[in-house]
Amino acid sequence: MSATFKIVFNGQLYQNTDLTSAQEKLSQLLNIPHNIVVQLFDGKAYALKKDLSSIDAVKTESSLKKLGLITKVEPQLSTATSQSQNNQIALNEHNKTTDKHISERTDGKSISIQNKRLDTNEASNTAAAIKQSYNKYKLLRNTLKSGLYFCYCALCIITIIGVGISVNALKNNLGTLNNTTTNNLSYQDYKQYLIDQNSRNQPTHKVTNERTATPTQQKSNEYFSRFSSLINSYAQSTGQDDIKTMGGDKLQQHLQEIDDLGPKNEFWQQLIQLSKGLDNDKHEIGMLNNADTAKVQWINAVDWISQSYIRQHQNSQTTNNSPVTTYEPSNPILNLTLLISMLSLFSLLVIAIKMKLRAIRHS
Repeated sequence: MSATFKIVFNGQLYQNTDLTSAQEKLSQLLNIPHNIVVQLFDGKAYALKKDLSSIDAVKTESSLKKLGLITKVEPQLSTATSQSQNNQIALNEHNKTTDKHISERTDGKSISIQNKRLDTNEASNTAAAIKQSYNKYKLLRNTLKSGLYFCYCALCIITIIGVGISVNALKNNLGTLNNTTTNNLSYQDYKQYLIDQNSRNQPTHKVTNERTATPTQQKSNEYFSRFSSLINSYAQSTGQDDIKTMGGDKLQQHLQEIDDLGPKNEFWQQLIQLSKGLDNDKHEIGMLNNADTAKVQWINAVDWISQSYIRQHQNSQTTNNSPVTTYEPSNPILNLTLLISMLSLFSLLVIAIKMKLRAIRHS
């Protein structure tokens, strides 16, 4: 009969070997429960493997040495001789069961100890504890994920609000620059003005300018001649007084004064456009009765465009002459500052939640 060997372990480890890691790896290698492996490290001598050939014994010892365990190979003794050894415990394992049989021999007496199966209540309590721990972990993870999603949504909303405030601030600044520009006045604007006045059942008010006359510009005769030609054609078709009857020279001087308020000849050009609109509409208006409110009186149209042009330039002069005030932070600036602070806060929360989730995942 060939000689056999056994692997004896007395609970000692090589230096710098982690005890927990060695126990887990030994449990996997021997395919025995972890709680039984823990008992093997109590300092007593245990036979981890028995009935091995010399080659198998050397291989097994090498594997255990890689785990950090200090073991030794001893010859397998016969049954009669083994009964005389003291404090010898043999470990027999069963695949995927929790039964253990440890044979202990003390003072030549063989004592067979068979562990009972794990108590059913203990197993159920362990399973319940594991399940409760898992539920807590799952609840914490879901809570952190919900908080992370909330922070993302808050960041998106704050960013959108900040963009809106910035756009409005830019529009307001650009609007103040465009308020000084002069709107072009046309015959269609005057017709809309008449419609609005008639809808309120209020007669049009004729406002005269009593400014003292200024010297006539050189090109005023040319513009006034074109204006007179168009207005006279309209007056003849609608049965109204012509330019000469309404005081041509004084009217020319008055219109030139109005043109002097703004860029050179700008008012004359708008006035001629108004006259062209009246002349194009002369046949339709000429068919209306004099009592009809839709029958446009050219003198009223000229008065309307004159007063409108005067008001525009008076408003522009008032804006340009307004006193310069010191700069004060506007509400949009304060709102943007607050939004930037909130963005920073939520960004920090996102970073903190991500770090916590990563720590939980690796634990």
